[in-house]
Formats: sequence, C-alpha cells, structure tokens
Amino acid sequence: MSEENLKIADIIFAYIKGTITDRELGELTAWMDAAEDHRELFQQIMTSASYQNKETVYRRFDSYYDFDCLKGAIRKRKRSVWKYVAAAAVIVLPLLVSFLLQIKQEGIFPEERMREISLLPGKSLATLTLSDGSSRVLSLENFDLIDGSKRIVNDPDGLSYQVEDTSICGEIAYNEITVPRGGEYKVTLDDGTRIWVNSESYIRFPVVFHGDERRIWVSGEVFLEVTKDAERPFIVNTEKLDIKVLGTQFNVRAYPDEKCIQTTLVEGCVQVDNLRGKVAVLLPSEQLVYDALDGNHEVREVDTELYVSWKDGVYMFVSQRLEDIMSLISKWYDVDVFYQNSAVKDIIFSGRLKRYENAETLLRVFERLGGVKFSVQGKTVIVEDE
Repeated sequence: MSEENLKIADIIFAYIKGTITDRELGELTAWMDAAEDHRELFQQIMTSASYQNKETVYRRFDSYYDFDCLKGAIRKRKRSVWKYVAAAAVIVLPLLVSFLLQIKQEGIFPEERMREISLLPGKSLATLTLSDGSSRVLSLENFDLIDGSKRIVNDPDGLSYQVEDTSICGEIAYNEITVPRGGEYKVTLDDGTRIWVNSESYIRFPVVFHGDERRIWVSGEVFLEVTKDAERPFIVNTEKLDIKVLGTQFNVRAYPDEKCIQTTLVEGCVQVDNLRGKVAVLLPSEQLVYDALDGNHEVREVDTELYVSWKDGVYMFVSQRLEDIMSLISKWYDVDVFYQNSAVKDIIFSGRLKRYENAETLLRVFERLGGVKFSVQGKTVIVEDE
C-alpha cells in the first residue's frame, strides 16, 4: 500500500469532513486524471448516514476485502488507528475514480470564478426585548442588567438568567430574543434549560417560570437541552404544534416560509400535539414531520446528527435537494438565492460544511459533481445549470 494512496485517502476524508484545502483539492483532481472506475461506490459513501465516521465507511466494504489481514498488516507498520482506517479505506479508492473523473470533466474550476463566490458565515448576533418593551442588541460583549427578579448576564457563552430575589412575585414578565439572518445565539433560561437559536428565528419566554408548567414560544429553528422537572413539564409552542417534555434534548425547525415543521428527538421523550388534536410520542432518533398545509404528520427514524449538528458548528447534507440546502445556506450566510432554471432545485447532493467557514468549498464541490453552477452578485447567489 503506497504512501501516495495513503495520502489520497486522507484527502478523501478531508473532503468528507469539509476540511479539504485548495491544495488538497488540486492533488485530488490530479489523481482523478490517472484512471477511470466505479462511480457508484463514491455515491454510497456520500449517502451513508454515517459516512463521517471512518470506521463505519471502512466496514461498508467487508464483503470485498479480508479486513483482519489488512488490520494485521497495518499494525505491523505501526500506524495509528486513524491512519489504519484511512489505509483501509484507500483500498476502495480506485473504485471512486470514474465518478471523481466525471466531476473533473469541465476542467479545473477557474480561480477567477471562485473569487466571486465569497459567502461569509454568520456570527453571534441577536436582539433582546425586555419586559418593558426596551431592546438591546446582543453580541459577545460582556454586560448584565436586571429585569424584575432576574439578573441577565451576557458573555461569550451567550445569555443567561440568574435569580436575584426568589421572593418577588406578581405579574409574569416575558423577554424575547430575535435572531436575524446570518446570526445565532445561545440562551440559558431561568430553570437551566439551554437553547441554541438559529438564524432567522425567534423565541419568547418568561423571565421566571411560575406555575405548573414551563412554556415558551418559538419560530424558526432551535435546539433545546431541557432541564428535568417532573412537576413542571416544558412546552414549546410553534404556530402549528405544541411539544411537551420533562427533560430531553431535541431540535425544532418551524420556519414560516417552509411547509413542514420538524421535531427531531436526540434524547428523552417528547409528546407532540397539533391543532387538530392529533398526538404523537417520539423516542430517541425519531423525527416528526408535520405538513402545515394538510395537517398530517409522519414519524420516522433518522440519523439525528443530520438535523442537530448545526449547533456544534457543522452542516451535514445526505441526499438532499439543492433547494433545501440553499435555503439553509441563505439563512446562515444572509444571502438570497436566484434560480435561473427551476429544474436544478431538485438535484440531489451530499456534503459537509463547517458552519464558521466560507461556503466556497461546498459550492465548488457541488459544481464539480455536475449539473449546476454558482455565482455571487452582491447578496445574491445565482444558480444555473451547467
């Protein structure tokens, strides 16, 4: 097994992880020109729900290779486990060549064109509206203020609500957080519940939770880690659904401009009620997709990483329509998307994008996969067929 192949294996996985550099992409392109073979296997790797895990990718091919022998050979070379997996994967790399070669059919992507594609990622940015109607722009600067019985602290870890005087009661005070396109923010509520608020999203919540329930209102996308409290269920209101939990981790995607609302459960158990009286109970790794137009819902098992990894700084796409991918990109990178040909919206892509990096690499890979071209004019991404 040559050092060259080991190097190519590392570059392939850099592409999978979304960390491939221009230099590595050039090396991969040069390597693609050397031979021609099996497109199908690359597609299988990229559409696998666990493709980001080297060991999982490696194991996909044990019907073709004797892995015990390979493992022994690699150990004799005293490579690390990381290198061992990469080395194992490289055995199948020749099968990728024809697919990768087709990516290259139009030649090296012109550097001049790539300079046009400069989509800068979003950042921590939001507006806090207090109970008296006043507002304050939030960023990562440190400050604190008082609203009723709560001391509100803002620091690089986000906004948190801390009790100042638990004896103070009276009328319930509410705060609101509005996150614009190209923004995100993290909030820790009165009960310790943590909420990651994604771009173009909104939450409304009590400064202090009183009574026998904890209820908040959400529009857009949020990920929640709900503090357990058997006496007071936590309820998330969207325009069409109520999501009731005791203590759990889950994601809610409820953008007004999208026809479906998604509730994805990572840990615990949630009950989802819609306005028509239909109820569903979700278990870990299940997702409820609610059609806001006809009121029907579907529960399905999913790889939760595909729906919650955004809070950890990664976007993952597996066999997704280009229109859905660009909808996400438009919110985070604060751009509009214009399609010169509506047919390209239905092209299926898989990929991985680091949330805090320029989107250039992802769009570059999509172009090489074929069927589509991108250009950026101001705050608009223009999509056309090739």
